[in-house]
Amino acid sequence: MKMKVPRCFHPILGVLIGAILFLIGIAILSVAFVAAYRMVVYAKPFVAETLSNIAHHLAQWLPL
Repeated sequence: MKMKVPRCFHPILGVLIGAILFLIGIAILSVAFVAAYRMVVYAKPFVAETLSNIAHHLAQWLPL
């Protein structure tokens, strides 16, 4: 036997489900932004060293 939700609770359930989905979306976005920030912080020294090496080689090859 299937239990029916009374009709008066449909709007409340809709708002509740919407709020839960909204919070889940915010949690997922927060995790994505934190992961992206940590990747940028992790990669920063390697990128800085690579750009420094490129600038150094260009300065040697193209003396001004």
